[in-house]
Amino acid sequence: MRACLFAGDRIVLAEGACDLPSLEEAKGWEGGSAEWFRVDAGAARAMAARMSARWTPLPEVAVMGLRAVLPLLPEPSLSLALTAAHLARWRRTSRFCGVCGAANEPAPGHRAMLCPSCGHLAFPKISPAVIVQVTRGDNILLGRSRRHPRGGYSVLAGFVDPGESLEDTVRREIREEAGIRVRGIRYFGSQPWPFPDSLMVGFRAVYDGGELRGRDEELEDVGWFGADALPPVPPPYSIARGLIDDFARRHGVDPAALASWGRRGSGGRGASSG
Repeated sequence: MRACLFAGDRIVLAEGACDLPSLEEAKGWEGGSAEWFRVDAGAARAMAARMSARWTPLPEVAVMGLRAVLPLLPEPSLSLALTAAHLARWRRTSRFCGVCGAANEPAPGHRAMLCPSCGHLAFPKISPAVIVQVTRGDNILLGRSRRHPRGGYSVLAGFVDPGESLEDTVRREIREEAGIRVRGIRYFGSQPWPFPDSLMVGFRAVYDGGELRGRDEELEDVGWFGADALPPVPPPYSIARGLIDDFARRHGVDPAALASWGRRGSGGRGASSG
């Protein structure tokens, strides 16, 4: 069985390895003090644990940021690592009941934390966010966040507010971030994105009027780009890149020819666009 071992929000792998360690190997690294829990991703299964802040890495291990291993790990190890990272952080931030303050404990028969004092169940937090490919004729709308590497652009994204449908969020986010209206909203796909707990829901939409202007404080620039003149865009592992690749492919450009920026995505309340 594979293992997902975390030091803070970073994952621990064998030095030079391109896959998750075995459970036996990982238990040797953590020294028997970690609390392990089961992780399922489809038919794949692993055990996971988060080390204490006092843990000192051994010489034979590499402690890596989770984004750095996205292009490194094969499936199903990647899905297991992403799921484990989400759950490890949730377990750390759900140790106490949000209703009465008592210490929580794992709930039998549920993926939840149970308060033994008042009975409140705390399930893993999932924050849905939309990410949108907006087109106008032969052009795609891209924005440059202050969190992107220099020169990097991506499709626009944002978190769902209470009371909104996903389509409502698409319209609001594009209006807030670019000042324009969209129509023809169609589902594209989704991707778990545990930075820290998002579910990115991708859509296509079409320009429906308005003057393009950056209105979001997180964006330095927004603009229309043709498929043969795209700026550096996110690496291939993200749904942001999937949306851009889809646009490029439909306009006769090989996605493999696109320039990619580094492994950092945007963050904060504006949502990570990959």
